[in-house]
This record gives sequence, structure tokens and C-alpha cells, in this order.
Amino acid sequence: MASKRDFRVFWAFLFQNFLLSMAVGSAYIFFRGHTPLEFIFVCVALVSNTVMLYAAVSLLALPFYLAPGRRWTLGTLLWAFQLALVTDAGVYKIFHFHLNSMVFNLLTTPGGLASLDQGWEMKGLFLGLAALLLAAQWIFWRLAPSAARRLFARPRLPRLALAVLLLFVVADKGMFAWGTLYDTTPIIRNDQLFPLYQPLKVRSFANKYFGFRLSAPVRVDLPKGASDLRYPEKPLVIVPPKKPLNILILVVDSMRYDMYRPDILVNTWALGKKSSVFMSHYSGGDCTRFGIFSLIYGLYGNYWFPMLGERREPALMDVLMKEGYDFRLFAASALSFPEFNKTCFVDVPRKDIYDKPKPGNGAVRDDDITQKAVDFIKNRKSGKPYFGFVFFDASHGSYDYTPQYEMFKPSHFVNLLLLNKSNILPLFNKYKNAVHFDDHEIGRVLDAVRASGGMKDTVIVVTGDHGEPFFERGYYGHNQSYSAEEVRVPFVFYEPGRKPSVITYNTSHFDLAPTLMRLLGVKNPASDYSSGHGLFSPERWPFMPVFSWDTAAIVRKDDTMVLPLQAYKGGLKVMNNATWKEEGETADAPFMPLLGGFQKEASRFLR
Repeated sequence: MASKRDFRVFWAFLFQNFLLSMAVGSAYIFFRGHTPLEFIFVCVALVSNTVMLYAAVSLLALPFYLAPGRRWTLGTLLWAFQLALVTDAGVYKIFHFHLNSMVFNLLTTPGGLASLDQGWEMKGLFLGLAALLLAAQWIFWRLAPSAARRLFARPRLPRLALAVLLLFVVADKGMFAWGTLYDTTPIIRNDQLFPLYQPLKVRSFANKYFGFRLSAPVRVDLPKGASDLRYPEKPLVIVPPKKPLNILILVVDSMRYDMYRPDILVNTWALGKKSSVFMSHYSGGDCTRFGIFSLIYGLYGNYWFPMLGERREPALMDVLMKEGYDFRLFAASALSFPEFNKTCFVDVPRKDIYDKPKPGNGAVRDDDITQKAVDFIKNRKSGKPYFGFVFFDASHGSYDYTPQYEMFKPSHFVNLLLLNKSNILPLFNKYKNAVHFDDHEIGRVLDAVRASGGMKDTVIVVTGDHGEPFFERGYYGHNQSYSAEEVRVPFVFYEPGRKPSVITYNTSHFDLAPTLMRLLGVKNPASDYSSGHGLFSPERWPFMPVFSWDTAAIVRKDDTMVLPLQAYKGGLKVMNNATWKEEGETADAPFMPLLGGFQKEASRFLR
């Protein structure tokens, strides 16, 4: 058993490492700190996050210290920890991601660094830093006894130091909570700056218990040069068309690709006869947040976080505003969650958004927003072109519809705790009936467009934000994985004067923004503002990128690689698309050449 003096040496050794970790972590300050408030917050958060990391490290380190050969075992542990922090800082500078298994594969796979234009110089620097950190551990052990004597010479000093460090933690969490309540961009855009940082978000709590408004208008003015985004990459060159087209986007929540049938999507199918129908179309996400984000921005889903942090409007919406479009957004659920009022539609005036329909289930709310959209289309008087967005919700969650649209039977709710592949049919039928109902609502909107002569001057898009699996690949519900039922959606694109067609090559939600931008007269290549190419571009996708909260996927014809975007999500997995079972160890080899391109695109619009 170690003596009391030994424990003091232990804490002195850890404290020296703590100071070293603070020095390493200070590198993150150079990625931020463009305003006094942001600089103060980042410095406070650096101390706070390091304290929380060392709270975990100390618990892990103590058994090593009590074990035989403690100098070597504990020294090796702290050396590995410091090396991970240094590596993470370097990884963040290059990739704008923290260290995870996707980045680890890039660093360790032959040719991985080369694919990112990094060579032997990078490897040499890494080895040199590893040697310096190892030497630091040796020095810390030599200094630990004398450091312990100085630190514990005054008994109150360690307690005072601990109190100050805890004060930094309280200040950090308090500042972030305040920042989330008041949309303070210099604070909230740093929620992913430090490795394993845990932000304190209290908006929902404040709304529920104190009536705090979640949908208040947002206006953010960052100082020139303070943005961490390079978006668009180049200024947009715009030659507006002489006869601008209206743009109407109709999105059905959770509508998966195989719902595109003449018996389910009656009105959408009829529109498809006059449109371009994309039969192999992918959402950019497996949930609403990233599905809609990819549709409007045309960017990889990881850009959601910096766009939200800076309240940066999409290039598409910016062009529409510059060209004088009217805006009307109709949504059956509030656009404040997910925070589309702070991303996709951040600059749309609140008066032009109808997202609080009359109370009721999804069918009631969808019927209400449909009527509002119909009234708008029929009664327009401004003469300006318009951008319309209608987001239906009946097919999401409880799968609601009115009785006359019950086409598939049996149709009823199934206790989710008892749900399995053998009893899912009634729930699946309920879902199909809800989609069928929303198609009827789409039909009402299309009738209004026809009645107003809009088929001559309106681009119409009908699609889903993501799909919905029903145990076809072993699980139920979206926001879980990347099977076809979850990420492939119908996509019908009507453009006046364009010859109808059925298109079988792969397309993505990322492709819509470039397509619309060309119609708006934007002359830049799509790569200046989007991850997509355009729906009718001759350029083909080498793989389909899809995103979720903390993972992403590279989808190919027969298999899919699931990539962690956070360290806690573990390693890479390759899934068989037919069975959605994990494949063997060598299955990742064909994906390795794709990782570099994926990572470049995921960081291209970041400074």
C-alpha cells in the first residue's frame, strides 16, 4: 500500500501533466477567439474541459500507481494520454474533426496521409513530438517529489487550487447555458471545439418551466474575418433570368423510396409523368435534421454544426433573397426543432413562416398547412416569384390519416415494446396509409398550382427527408443506420419545359441546391457552394455520403461503411446492404481510397 507521501507525489505528477495538457489544449484557442467574449469563453472552457478530462484520468491512473512498477505503467499511461491530445489538436487543425477511428484509419492506412497531401514530414513531426512527450514524463517523475513538497507545504493551497478549478467548470457551463438561451454565437459555435467537451444546453428546460421563447427571431453579426466558415468558397456570380421561376418544395416526413407507387402516391405519380423521376435518390441524412439540411444547403451533414453556430444562411436562400423572391414556409411541426429557423431559413421573416398549425394529430396539422399553402398560391398578388416550402408530418411517428385514406389493412398501432418482424405488418400498413394521405394533401397543393397557371412557371419538387425501416434489415425506425429503407427517398423534379424522364443513376439531396442555383442564374461551378453536382450533371457520385448526429456513411452498391464522427462511437464498420450485417475484417479495403476524398469534402468549407 502506498504511503501518504506517495499519494502526494502521485497528485504532483498528475498536476504537472495537467499543466502540460493545458499547454497542448491552448492550440485550440488559435482556431477561435475572434472577439473578446469568445476569447474569454474559450479560455474558460479550456480549463474546464481539462479539469473534467483529468477527473476521469485520475480515476484511471490511481490503480496504475498502486501497482508494481508504477513509474513505468503510470508514465506510459500519461504519455499515451498526452500523445492523444497532441494528435487530436493536429487532427482538428487538418480535418476539423476530433480524433476518431475514421481519422485513425487515414493516419495508419498506407497512402492515407498521401491522399490528404501529407507525407513523411508529418510522420517525422509526429515521432519527434512522441519522443518529447516521453521525455516530459521522465522529467515529471524526477520533479514529482520536490513538486509535492512545495504543493503541500501549505495544506490550504491544494484545496484553494481545486476550488478555483471547479469555479472554471461552473463558469464554463454557466456561460454556455446563457449562450444557448440568447443565441450568443461567439459561445455556442464552440460546442465541439474541445475533445469530449460537454456543453450545458438549457433551452428546452427554460421553455418548459420559464416560458422562454425558442423561436424568437435570430440576428447574428460576426466581425469581419471572425467566421470559421469559408462558405461559399468564392463570391457568387449571378445573372438573374429574365423570367424567374417559382420554386415549390413539398417534403413528406419519413417517406421512403418504395412508397413511389401509383396506388400510394397517386398525385405524385401523376406529376411524375410530366417530370424527371429519380429512382436511385438518397437523402443526405438518416433523420430530419440532416435530410433537410442537405436538401437546402447541398452540404455534407457535418456542416450543420458550424452553420448553426454562426446562424449562416444557405447560399441558395441568399440568392433567392437577392433576386426578390417572396417566401412562404408551411410546416406541421415547429421549425425551431430541429433548428431550421437558425440554419436553412434563418433570414426568412417570421411573418412568412406558418409552423404552428391548429392543435391535433399529424393529419389535422397537415390538413391545416395544406389549406394555408393553397390559399397562398391562389391569392398571390405581389407579382414576384415565390419560394414555397411545405413540410408534411402525418407520416412521421404515429402515422396519422383520416379514415377515408385507409387503403391498407390491418392498420393499427403496435406496442413498441412488443414490436418485432412477425407483428409489424399493421404498423407498416398504418405508415403506408399516412403516406397515401399526405399524397392527397400534395394533390390539393398541385391543384392550386394548376388552377393559377403555375405549371408554366413553377419548379416543383416532391421528396422525403429520409426513409423509415420496418424490420427489413433487422430494425425499426429512422435515425439508427443507413439501410436503403432509411436513406433512399422518392424524388420527383418538375421543371416547365423539361422533357419527362426516368433517371436511374445515383443522385442525392446534395444535388438539388446546385440545380436550383443554375436556374436562378448562378454561374459558379457547384463546388463553390455545395457538395453536390446537380441532378442532371454528367458527373457521377463514386459513393453516396449520408450523415447522422455522430456517424456518417459511405454507401456503395453492395455495402456501406459506417464512419464515427466522434471518438466514443468506436471503429469503422462495413455493412452488407442486403442483410445489414457486419462484414469481415478485410471488407474495409475497397473503402480506404474513398476516405481521403470524403474527409476533404467534409472540411473544404471550413477555415
